[in-house]
Amino acid sequence: MHTYRIIISALMLAVSLESYSQTGDWLVSAEEAGRKNPVEINPRNISVGKSIYINSCAACHGAKADGKGLLASADLISDTVQNQTDGTIFYKIRSGRNKMPPFKGILSDNELWSVINYLRILMNPSSLPPAKDLKIELIANETQKTVTAFIRSADSLKQPLTEIDVHFYIERDFGLLQLGQETNFSGNDGKVTVLFPDNIIGDFQGNVTILSKVENSFLYNDATVTIDQKWGIPIKTEDEIFSRRSLWGSRDKSPVWLLLLANGILAAVWGVIIYIIINLLKIKRQVKYFSNRTLLILVWLKLNLKRTITTLLLNPDS
Repeated sequence: MHTYRIIISALMLAVSLESYSQTGDWLVSAEEAGRKNPVEINPRNISVGKSIYINSCAACHGAKADGKGLLASADLISDTVQNQTDGTIFYKIRSGRNKMPPFKGILSDNELWSVINYLRILMNPSSLPPAKDLKIELIANETQKTVTAFIRSADSLKQPLTEIDVHFYIERDFGLLQLGQETNFSGNDGKVTVLFPDNIIGDFQGNVTILSKVENSFLYNDATVTIDQKWGIPIKTEDEIFSRRSLWGSRDKSPVWLLLLANGILAAVWGVIIYIIINLLKIKRQVKYFSNRTLLILVWLKLNLKRTITTLLLNPDS
């Protein structure tokens, strides 16, 4: 009995320690907490931090970093987290604890610092200057099958804008297909180029619609431009196959047995309905016939009864 008590006590202690480790204070040394963020806050680094956060952190911490992801996690935009130093947050992301994996060796130090910058901006976007408008011009190279986005300011100067994250997509029937990398930054000349794949299916003529977007940027307003190119593989339909009768065909291409079955069921249903209506009419006529005959019999009986009574009254001896 004493052995069982020791085992139960040990299990309870282990559970308690696990619970404390999940919710208890996460101590960080003063040296680690005092580390400075060496990554500058600029459009490129913010975009890198955002991309890493979406791919590696949002599943647990939520798209808005409020802790409302698939697993209950820390609210990264709360005062409790935001009041911590960059060095403290860096240490925790790098080391991990319990359900949170360590990202040391998975992400570089600069990538981790970029995530921290993104969280700071996400919490306080007012620390950045107001977002500006920009212009996107799409240039297609027919020979190399490349698309170049030229990003420039929307003012009269029309200056090329560098380090702008541009997203490229191909328009599909049910959404957008990503083209190029997840992040595509404009160079010093304000241009960024992506290669068009050779295996994209277009319409019947091979036309495709290519989109270029600057979206969800803290420094610039969203902008989108499109261009149509005949770079896709034309859709080919096998007329012989589509002209065959099949279950997935149109009404005039339905299998003969299916047409016979469906129309046979309809004919049977209507036959039953018509049969019932005919019999109801017959019943109505017969009821009317018997009603009239009964009435005649009653009248005849009445007259004969009256005649008999009259005869008896007039000839009591008979």
